[in-house]
Amino acid sequence: MRALIVVAVVCFLAGCGAPSMGELRGWGSNQAFGSKKTSSQLSKCVQGAWQSQSAADGSPGSYVQSWGNTGYTVVTKGSHYFVDIDDSPSGSMAKFYVVVSDTIAKNRLSSLQGCL
Repeated sequence: MRALIVVAVVCFLAGCGAPSMGELRGWGSNQAFGSKKTSSQLSKCVQGAWQSQSAADGSPGSYVQSWGNTGYTVVTKGSHYFVDIDDSPSGSMAKFYVVVSDTIAKNRLSSLQGCL
């Protein structure tokens, strides 16, 4: 997985552009987590946490969009960091994706984990 991220970064720096959200989903998530919260509850928590980070560090803001039949995607402007959140029998499942593993990605992941 890390090799794919490196390839994506090299391609981006070479002017090819960042991979799409669909491409990242096809490659698989960077990390996945289960939560006892519903997908709606978890997506609201993550979006709020990511918005707070944006205000504090000037990183891209975030928004929520529908994903699949019962899920949500919390995504930053530019789609460099996003999490797909779907309902599961025990609550919800969150799949975290990043284009570039940097400090912002680590902060977004930490916020996601704090919401679980």
